[in-house]
Amino acid sequence: MIAATVVAAVLRFFRLGAQSLWIDEVLTWASANPGGPLSARDLLENVHGPLYALIVHAAAAVAPRSEWALRLPSALAGVLAVPALAWLAARWLGRSCAGWAAWLAACSPFWIWYSQEARPYAMLMLMVCVSGALVLGAARDAARPRVLAAASASAAGLLVAPSFAFVLPVHLRWWLEDRAARARRQRTAGLAALLLAALGLPWVPQALRTWDWQRLHPLRAAAPGEASLRGTTTFHAAAIPFALHAFAVGYTLGPSLRELRASPGPATLARHTGELLAVAAVFGTLGVLALGALRRRRRLGDALLWAGFPALIVTWFALSNFKVFHPRYLAAASPAFLLALAAALTDLKPRARVVFAAAVGTLWAASLWQHYAVPAYGKEDLRGAARLVSERATAGERVLAVNSIDPMLYYYRGAAPLAPFWLGFASDPQRLGQKLAEAMSGRGTWLVLSRAEDLDPEGHFASLMASRHPDAERFEFEGVKVWHVRGAETAPPGSGPR
Repeated sequence: MIAATVVAAVLRFFRLGAQSLWIDEVLTWASANPGGPLSARDLLENVHGPLYALIVHAAAAVAPRSEWALRLPSALAGVLAVPALAWLAARWLGRSCAGWAAWLAACSPFWIWYSQEARPYAMLMLMVCVSGALVLGAARDAARPRVLAAASASAAGLLVAPSFAFVLPVHLRWWLEDRAARARRQRTAGLAALLLAALGLPWVPQALRTWDWQRLHPLRAAAPGEASLRGTTTFHAAAIPFALHAFAVGYTLGPSLRELRASPGPATLARHTGELLAVAAVFGTLGVLALGALRRRRRLGDALLWAGFPALIVTWFALSNFKVFHPRYLAAASPAFLLALAAALTDLKPRARVVFAAAVGTLWAASLWQHYAVPAYGKEDLRGAARLVSERATAGERVLAVNSIDPMLYYYRGAAPLAPFWLGFASDPQRLGQKLAEAMSGRGTWLVLSRAEDLDPEGHFASLMASRHPDAERFEFEGVKVWHVRGAETAPPGSGPR
């Protein structure tokens, strides 16, 4: 256990601040406001994880502008999740599975990814493990201190991330396993549900303002002219297989996230056929063995509820255009995935166990190498782009953050004013050209384009820049393009000098 935890710490703190913050991490910085005031009103307006924001506020106060400090709570949560998952494994599957659970938690690329990101998912997985172990302990011995500890952990989990609610059906199943005391335990569960609901009441008004809940009505018809969230739906037939792939090897083996956003089709997958087949063979076989191992322990129903309920809810959200489908929204089910693998490895004969452990280790080593060393799998380098523009932009020029304004607000420190430019105009190239000409400054403009594949997968913006401003200075950063158009170049063709 000590060895696995030490390895987990090394893997999580290595290059913790090396990459730029991406959009959602900047939102964490804004909501936590490290180095500044954080009022009760700020916390009540944070429906994505007020407790996590409070922890980040405290941890990053000493270095508010440090990526390392901002990600520190996630890294620490990722380290603590190793003994926590082993504790849960011992109570749910038996003590023999605890060691494998610890090593899987320590080295999982999916868990390491979120342990190095200033978002609440690593802490969510920690709270899922801690609360699960406490609920199982209370289910075996319903002494009042144990019940209070389990309820408190669940309350904390909900305040870390609302998607913690996905594991509550599993907790209820564990709590009601004792048939002899079921009636009394149902009353206790009802009281706990009321208390948890009361805990969430202060955030209800903000949640109603934040999300369009009407989209979830199954019989609701779209109003005339209503814009979809992202296309007609945010669900794809490959969403569940992609989530399983991410749980297995993270986002750094196979197609990168930028590749998938730009071209989520067969051609992209074909470029990574070997990796995808290897992952499917190793984890597909282990998955089948895991189902048998869980069935022998009479935990298969638990696992299906644990994984199936979040998958159904997130799929429903995506089909309703309420929320996009992403594996991170299923993070509460990730401990079940690793526990199932731990059960399978525990039940294998020694020689087969060595073979499968070596196969998993090889795939994870390749994924982690690319996570640490291959920029194409990393976050967009808006830090480098902002540093360049900050040093070179002069007063009178303008800086346009094309598509991603939040990271530029965090990193940019130049003299020229910074303004956003919406890349959604790319759906109409003629309008794009008109709006861009209106936004550019006559004395010179810097344009910083990131995540173009989100709204402009065909590359209309880059093509427009190449045709209208062929002499503009161009700079390339990982996932980011920068143009510097001098004053004489800003006018569109045929409009005369400006």
